[in-house]
Amino acid sequence: MGSGKTFLKECCNEFRQELDTNIFAVSFTEMQEDQKKTQIHSGDPLYCQNCKGILNKHSNLNLLVQSGSISQYKWNCEFCSYNNEIQIEQNDIPENEEALYCIQPHLKQQSQSGQDKCSITFCLDTSGSMSTTTEIKGKIECQPGLSQQEYEMLKKYIQPETQIYLNKSKDISYVSRKQCLLTAIEQQIKMLKQQNPEIVVGLVTFNNEVVVYGDGSQQPIKFSEQQLYQEVQMRTVLSGCAKQMMQNPITKQADKLINVCQQLQDNGQTALGPALISALELAKVGKPGSMIIICTDGLANLGLGALDCESNRKFYQELGQLAAEKGIIISLVTIKGEGCKIDTLGELVEKTNGIVTRVNPERIGQDFSNIINDIVIGTQVELKVILHKALKFRREENSRIKNNTLKKHIGNITKSSIYTFEYQLKTAQELKKENIDIKKLKQIPFQIRITYTNLKGDKMMRVVTKLMQTTQNIEEAEKEVQVDVIHKRIAQKTAQIAKQGNYEEAQIYNQYWNQYIQKNPHINSNQINQKKNQNFQKHNEKLSTALKNQESRKYKSIQIQENQQKIPSIDQKFLQSPPNQITQTPDEPFIYPSMSKKFSITPLKSQKPPLYTDKKVKNIENLNQQPQVTIITSDVKSFTKDNKIQSNSITTADSQSNQSKFKSSQNSSQSNESDEDQDYTILFGYERAKF
Repeated sequence: MGSGKTFLKECCNEFRQELDTNIFAVSFTEMQEDQKKTQIHSGDPLYCQNCKGILNKHSNLNLLVQSGSISQYKWNCEFCSYNNEIQIEQNDIPENEEALYCIQPHLKQQSQSGQDKCSITFCLDTSGSMSTTTEIKGKIECQPGLSQQEYEMLKKYIQPETQIYLNKSKDISYVSRKQCLLTAIEQQIKMLKQQNPEIVVGLVTFNNEVVVYGDGSQQPIKFSEQQLYQEVQMRTVLSGCAKQMMQNPITKQADKLINVCQQLQDNGQTALGPALISALELAKVGKPGSMIIICTDGLANLGLGALDCESNRKFYQELGQLAAEKGIIISLVTIKGEGCKIDTLGELVEKTNGIVTRVNPERIGQDFSNIINDIVIGTQVELKVILHKALKFRREENSRIKNNTLKKHIGNITKSSIYTFEYQLKTAQELKKENIDIKKLKQIPFQIRITYTNLKGDKMMRVVTKLMQTTQNIEEAEKEVQVDVIHKRIAQKTAQIAKQGNYEEAQIYNQYWNQYIQKNPHINSNQINQKKNQNFQKHNEKLSTALKNQESRKYKSIQIQENQQKIPSIDQKFLQSPPNQITQTPDEPFIYPSMSKKFSITPLKSQKPPLYTDKKVKNIENLNQQPQVTIITSDVKSFTKDNKIQSNSITTADSQSNQSKFKSSQNSSQSNESDEDQDYTILFGYERAKF
């Protein structure tokens, strides 16, 4: 909860934005352990006939009739005050705030094949851009090195007098993205062999072709460039052999998979869509909780789901929905430097509750570990939150709310999943209609109901009911504040608003709440909260920068669209302009849609800014200007060669890939796409309240 006490203040204006501690978070961190420790009730939960609240430890029961082990009680519902008559055994009355029910046991007999195991499928980009080299300070162990073919191609871009072998410096190493990726994969395979020897690990690679290796025990299946547009045929081929290709645990296939990885070569374009279809067919034969980890460094531009066509967004949405229904989590690891359309791929990941990261190549291994360790603990998850009838939800979609109950379909949950909510007291008129006297409300109950399917296939329900003390003194609530909960709410809700395209609204929401926790003397009355607020401020600055960048891009996009329209002559513009037209200036106050005039503020200076980035802002005005190229060697940092090579530091073994996949690098828009992907990644991360 946001505080140890619930603050009760009559809401005079429902459009006014309230700033208080009435926030709570639903976390799943301890849910996996709770399944082992918590007693499972044999009977079904008992519901209130009026509000559907569930009988719990705090329910007020009056014995009416006792007959043997079964007793009849009168239950005055603590949420809606409805009088229920129930029959229940004494042992079935919950004794703890948390209760676990088995709604439907799994009856289907599982086979002893790969279907009774979870799997992890690595879906790896092996296109030409994976030869791009990265400067890394210090000595590192990275294998395998550049192939002779790749090195010969690299020398074509280096002037004869500066041809110096890579990795010769004592203090700086130069490694390709492919080297970093394959080293990380090898590390993860070895780790899984030790820590989770029964898990099945599969491999799919993609460039101009898609190669499906599975667990490495069978002959790989290769789809040529012509077949990458034939979804039905690809699914048909794989559905018949996926079980055989994903039947052996990693303890048996580790060496084989490592050997396959070491033989991979990078060239060609990026057929991500067909590779994802293949990976899904492999993951479907494992049990719910299986994972797909996509690693790519560029835009999908070949085959089904090519992202150079905006209409293919639906393709990834449908794949995400299919994966969620099967209990498969898809995560995305992208490499900094190229644009990947994370806004589109992120929707796919979001539907399955996966993770989106964007990293430097040398950090891929750590991201793989974080994703793999964030294990699935439930699928087909539905969350219900029930409030007391004196309360109502704040800043939630009305379509999710019925009376005092909020219903949210989640899909998959992992250990790190968290959801936050705000609530407030109803208006005086609403309280009068409900015949509620808040002076008599010394305690108020909250109930969270999680219905899910566990990894054994049992349909379960976890019910958590807490009874909170109330206060009408805001200072009392603020002194017992849990700032961690408020931090997560600020970040999560800000990102949610921003992802709807409302960047200015997101900034205003964020600014109000951040000022509230940073400057409130009661919240900052102890050093622990002060330190936590200081740490959060660092994260919030990162989030704010992403919002400013996105707002700037939105504004520039509108400008471009306006400029593309036919510009009328001066006389026409004069005739079309209405007399005495008044235009709002940037200095006029902006009224937040859900706030009263009392809370109006001047818009942020970031309304029409240049892009805010941590690195030097690149000039994108002159699109015809050719930037200089940076070719990485041991002692020469940059040079130009006929002004033909662009600034993306490509050292590829496939010239055709360099011409097609990176054609957009003729201007700096590619760098802008890369920066935009970074900002989208930040929004996805904070929406999950991961910090």
